[in-house]
Amino acid sequence: MKSLKNKKILFLCTANSARSQMAEALLRHKAGDIFNVFSAGTKPDAVDVRAIDALEKFGLDTNDLVSKSVNVFEGQVFDY
Repeated sequence: MKSLKNKKILFLCTANSARSQMAEALLRHKAGDIFNVFSAGTKPDAVDVRAIDALEKFGLDTNDLVSKSVNVFEGQVFDY
């Protein structure tokens, strides 16, 4: 069976300010040892403080959450 190790996942949305940030943080928390998890947006905006607050209430690390443009990942291949 093929290993899932190092499979790359990109959560893509418009602003990369809430849902995609939360998805990135949650999957990284639950399966960061299996997947390389990223998020980006087509029109990035600041990460919503409500998303940060919700994640922190569940004890998830939010220090590395930064809104990014999908252009940052240009030329890269993602599995999901």
